[in-house]
Amino acid sequence: MRLRLLSFWDRSEMLKKLLVFATCLATLAWAATKPDFSGDYAAQQKKSDTAITASLRVVQTESAVEVTRIHGDKSIMNRFPLDGSESEYTTETGVHGKCRAQLKNGSLVLESLVASRPNTNAPSLRFDTIEEWRLSADTKTLTIKTEIKSPDMSADVMAAAFPNNPQTEKYQRLDGR
Repeated sequence: MRLRLLSFWDRSEMLKKLLVFATCLATLAWAATKPDFSGDYAAQQKKSDTAITASLRVVQTESAVEVTRIHGDKSIMNRFPLDGSESEYTTETGVHGKCRAQLKNGSLVLESLVASRPNTNAPSLRFDTIEEWRLSADTKTLTIKTEIKSPDMSADVMAAAFPNNPQTEKYQRLDGR
């Protein structure tokens, strides 16, 4: 049996092909672990809940997540950049602030910061809202855990103002993904 030694050029070509294959494999593995939250969702109603039905329309791209929140006949759309930069944000009540997003450990974290005056003579209060979005394994259920923080309010005032903080809501995907 005769062994053939590979020339320098043959080894170089083989290494190039191996590098291309490894890069493709790593890209596929990364893409498979990155969740896509795009879709239409409706809030899961509790039997005792008579509130207006809420829904979400989500469009996720490589650079941002656009979230349209629909409450009854009102809707508001915010664009959350995924690159760490901030964008303009508007609450459902029309208060303006800043927002950003990041994909983290299989979840989507949306953060918004607004300042609001409880009345015209009161100082402005800052509110930081952090939402952690998680999709079920079959991607049909979206769970959103929302926590509101304020550096301008004591813990007991926050507890009285937001008794269900943090709160968790579940949404059903409406599009047949």
